[in-house]
Amino acid sequence: MDVLIDDRLLLAVLLRREPGGLAKIRRHGAVFTTGLWYHRLCRAVGGRRVSGQLSGALSAAPPEAATAALASVIELPAAIGLISLRDLAWPMGRMVHDHRLNLMGLEALCAARRANATICVEERNDSPGLVAAAGEVGITVVQLAA
Repeated sequence: MDVLIDDRLLLAVLLRREPGGLAKIRRHGAVFTTGLWYHRLCRAVGGRRVSGQLSGALSAAPPEAATAALASVIELPAAIGLISLRDLAWPMGRMVHDHRLNLMGLEALCAARRANATICVEERNDSPGLVAAAGEVGITVVQLAA
């Protein structure tokens, strides 16, 4: 099954620490993320200070794993799908009238619809609006520990 993952799960995958729950859901399906989740990861690990959960997870990794993961953040591997806003802007513009979601939630919902993917978010990424809107359009959202 194809999955759309948030920034925290993306970092876990890039650190080669894919959570077992994610591996079980996707089996050998494709992995996607959104532009905004990717941007949020870049922003978190692009600074010099360790100040949050994402940058902290990167700095806590063994140096060689952290270096490889950072290189993968800088240049996202081709194995991670990223659907362009060129393809999502119109559906997002239409969907905003049906669901009370922020831009990040709208992008995730439309990207999951486009990719026919299950949305997987790290369990601390609490987004009841996304869960409710996804349920209304037949998309599953799964919360996982990273």
